[in-house]
Amino acid sequence: MITVNNVTKTYGKITALKNVNFKFDNSHVIAIMGENGAGKTTLLKLCTGILPFDSGEITVDGYNIINESIKAREQIGYLPEMPYMYERLTGREFLFYIASLRKINDGEERIDEITKMIGIHEFLDYEIGSYSKGMKQKISVTSAIMHNPKNLLLDEPVYGLDPMTSRAIQDFIKQKKGSTIIATHSSQLVEQIADNVYIIMSGKVILFNEVSKLLSKYGSVEEAYFHIKDEKNV
Repeated sequence: MITVNNVTKTYGKITALKNVNFKFDNSHVIAIMGENGAGKTTLLKLCTGILPFDSGEITVDGYNIINESIKAREQIGYLPEMPYMYERLTGREFLFYIASLRKINDGEERIDEITKMIGIHEFLDYEIGSYSKGMKQKISVTSAIMHNPKNLLLDEPVYGLDPMTSRAIQDFIKQKKGSTIIATHSSQLVEQIADNVYIIMSGKVILFNEVSKLLSKYGSVEEAYFHIKDEKNV
């Protein structure tokens, strides 16, 4: 569980998030929607401890992300929108490197298990520089989950991927235990795999609701998004 209490984050004179509150419960897939610059990626980076914030508090399974950062980060798996990898390494070498950093004793078994599940195992001994975007995304997903994190944070996990790769990642998300938080522009993705959705605009939360209720009321998440945006006049 990740709890965000009255968090504000500024970049100079720009307020990226203002007094936001989130509660990401276990056993749910929670989507965060918003336009470019709304604060989605910033929120994920604050929850992982990558970025500092100005005020408020963030806890991960009871651990304060600032004062108990190591314990908090052990509970998190994070997939950035633009993952950075050492492209001269093979996929296997990169994953072994990540496993060693996380002190995973059964790293080889975990790598084999996950990469077979999401369809990248047969390419592990090729250099990452030769991979397609989808293949790199699968390696990134493997690196994010191999330590069995209770909380998985994904920034645009299927953007730009081919349908087969997108489906494989979606199937994994739906089967995963614990909490999964997805920042995305895709209303279709939200409809397919999310239980709940937050909509943020201009750094503020303007809606939190169950996806099923939005579909029942508006017919689609996209329609709900634009209706609420017009209603809030933002």
